[in-house]
Amino acid sequence: MSSSRPVFRSRWLPYLLVAPQLVITVIFFIWPAGEALWYSLQSVDPFGFSSQFVGLENFVALFHDSYYLAAVWPCLGYTAPRPR
Repeated sequence: MSSSRPVFRSRWLPYLLVAPQLVITVIFFIWPAGEALWYSLQSVDPFGFSSQFVGLENFVALFHDSYYLAAVWPCLGYTAPRPR
């Protein structure tokens, strides 16, 4: 039985073939997710002129908010998988 492993003439060709997909993944998925995480750890004034790093304080405030908790449980109930 012969090996079906592809053989490339150039050592760099496989990297060149994968590079465009890696660039697209970084630009459209990893970078925005990183920015969203960074912004979630900051407090920004209403006009967006200044921001201050607050760490996890935003999440602590969110999970102590009774309105949020009253809204999140029904949403989780609708989206949770249920046995058939």
